Amino acid sequence: MRNKTIIRQAFLAVTVLLLAACGPSAESFTPTLDATLIYTQAAQTVAVQFTQTSAALTAAAPTQTNTPAPTPTEAASPTPFATLPLFTLPAGATGQPFGISTPTFSILPLQGTPTGALCDNSAYIQDVGTPDGTVLKPGQAFAKGWLIQNTGTCNWKVGYHLVRVGGNTDFGGDTFVIRLSSDIVLAGKIVEISLRLIAPKQPGMYEARYQMYNDRDVPFGTAMTVSVEVRK
Repeated sequence: MRNKTIIRQAFLAVTVLLLAACGPSAESFTPTLDATLIYTQAAQTVAVQFTQTSAALTAAAPTQTNTPAPTPTEAASPTPFATLPLFTLPAGATGQPFGISTPTFSILPLQGTPTGALCDNSAYIQDVGTPDGTVLKPGQAFAKGWLIQNTGTCNWKVGYHLVRVGGNTDFGGDTFVIRLSSDIVLAGKIVEISLRLIAPKQPGMYEARYQMYNDRDVPFGTAMTVSVEVRK
């Protein structure tokens, strides 16, 4: 009888142990979290939020319209520099423009020919002797002269002379030179300057131009001309 009781208790103990082993434990009810699954769900949530925000911004953005390209216009012709005013102040303004000191521009007057009397000067009065345009024979001698006034303030002293300054011949004659003090031409006086000339030997038109020079070999005054035609 006692042995049966022991066997029965042992069977119950084994049954309890088996039931305890087969029953759910506290650890079996604790869920295991998959880290990869958590990261995937978070990324999907963020992607959904970005998609919703982009859709909202797109809906709120103004409708873009195509702006026509500007039509090119012809550039205005530049204003010449010479016509632009320099340092112009606004109407009613006083003082210097831009609050700075500006230079003053002045245009100097042109320096003309002196109007006062010159020391050496002369004026043509008239021809004397053979008139210009006279027809002469080849090699013919003739006289030509001019009345000239000393219009300067200085006397024509010794050494003043006549020089041929142009033309196509010198006519092979003499010239005019003041050699004596008695021949001095005073200021304001009129003098006759005469030359003894010879016509060229070849037919043609001939001319010579003369001018007075002072004793320093400086020309002055009016020119004198002789012009003739040579024919056989």
